[in-house]
Amino acid sequence: MGYYTVYKAIFDRIKADVQAKTNIKQVVLGGPPVIREFPLAIINPDVANFEQATLGARLENRIVFEVVLIIRETEPADWFTEIITVMGDVIDAILADRTLNGTVTDTTPQVFAPGEVHVANTIYFGGLLRFECLFFYAP
Repeated sequence: MGYYTVYKAIFDRIKADVQAKTNIKQVVLGGPPVIREFPLAIINPDVANFEQATLGARLENRIVFEVVLIIRETEPADWFTEIITVMGDVIDAILADRTLNGTVTDTTPQVFAPGEVHVANTIYFGGLLRFECLFFYAP
């Protein structure tokens, strides 16, 4: 199985978990967001680092991805009940199966940042989540 196939399966699983286990109404993967419904999750791949694994011919691959959450158009009256609860649901959905249905060895959260989200010169309210996945690839 080629790297693209393995890499794409990881992101397909992330999208499926966010759609199935949260109240997110719209999930975008790999494309520009067309904002139709809130809350919206935008899943973006980030850097993927390779190192030689300790044993064998496998490569240790650490894939970083971000989930940008657009939750509201107006500033929340209570960040904890209106923003942070949604962000926590997404973290819990991804960490419910840290192997992402066996596509990776482990997934760990790296950043939890509620705040303003800027899209197309418009300010929304939501946050940024960053995760790192570890898996071993044998070319």
